[in-house]
Amino acid sequence: MQSVYLISNVNNGGKTYLEYLLPALNALRNHYNCIVLQTNIVGVSKFEAEQFLGCPVEEVGLDDIGKLKSQVIISNDASIGKLIDESNFSIFIAHGNVGMPLADVYYCSGWTSYWDAIVSSSRSLFDLIKTGMYYFRRDRVALRLELEPDRSRTDLRNTSAVSVLPIKIPDMFSAPPEFRCMSEEYVVGLLPTQIGICPSGASLFENMEVVINSVKSQIPHAKIIFRPYMTDFDRPYVKELCEQLARYPWVSIDDTKGSSKDFYRICDTIITDASSGGVSFMLNTCKLPIYYVPVGHDSSPIVEAWLEQMEGLLPIAKNGDELKDMVLGFKLLTSEQKYFIYKKFYDSEYSGLHHPDEVFLELVENRHESRFRYCVIDSFGGAHDNFISDPERALQ
Repeated sequence: MQSVYLISNVNNGGKTYLEYLLPALNALRNHYNCIVLQTNIVGVSKFEAEQFLGCPVEEVGLDDIGKLKSQVIISNDASIGKLIDESNFSIFIAHGNVGMPLADVYYCSGWTSYWDAIVSSSRSLFDLIKTGMYYFRRDRVALRLELEPDRSRTDLRNTSAVSVLPIKIPDMFSAPPEFRCMSEEYVVGLLPTQIGICPSGASLFENMEVVINSVKSQIPHAKIIFRPYMTDFDRPYVKELCEQLARYPWVSIDDTKGSSKDFYRICDTIITDASSGGVSFMLNTCKLPIYYVPVGHDSSPIVEAWLEQMEGLLPIAKNGDELKDMVLGFKLLTSEQKYFIYKKFYDSEYSGLHHPDEVFLELVENRHESRFRYCVIDSFGGAHDNFISDPERALQ
């Protein structure tokens, strides 16, 4: 039986990041010899990973990954792409269910450009990847970017963008769910994305006073749960901020490294700067997030493109007054009104896409000829989109 390697390597990543590998593993384990590898930088033990994935897990170093030849490799971490030997067919499972308003004009192409295929559920994310990879490969060809040292493969290659239904959420809600009020509390989750991702001045960390004051001025009894990105807990600034916030009885710090779904379950709304977790929250709960993107920090081409994409689809506050209006307004919305916003977004991003079981199996078998390709980005950054723009084509 042919082998497929699934690699977990997200720095300090907990079960949230193992959840990206699980759908691929489930799709392939009855058809291929699936070998799961885990490095020592992740945030879960070998035992925890084995219990979660339901299969053996081997602990390896990065050198071991570099020794793999002529294999299919699937990973939840883009940064190892440059270490993978050129003889392998590599598949990166992109994080999140939507694009993010990042400062990086290349949209992380310094990592993603090494991969043969990128799997994602989001049309808007693929559009941002196409934009970023166009600028990245154009500048690489023109020698405006230096080559990465010690790399095992080229970053100027054909990269297939492969569409799939969201891999970490339940099936689409067919009707507005009933929200059971367990207490009089109203819980607001604060979900900043990783430090350095947002444009200067636009991160939740830099706007914490505005955000918290907006919440408490509108809903004085609100409880706040602060969940920084897991690797940011080691930063002195974040440690100090957590200590300051923890002094308030209505603030708690989520440092559990547990599944995001547990966090989503207890929140009534989530405020974030750029995290795709805001959308994941909505997809899991049918409750609404708020993206706080202050005016004056939208000059990045990626941020401008994201704002244009999400206009009318996601709740976006561009100043403190808009944030206050949304915080109070969301508390007053009916389940039907929330469902209308949820369904409009879902239909725009995911309609016509296919189940991970079908997509991953077909991708491993057919590689660059996968019928689920959204587009192919060539070695010069040009995007060729004439693949599954018509959802019915994928069924032929």
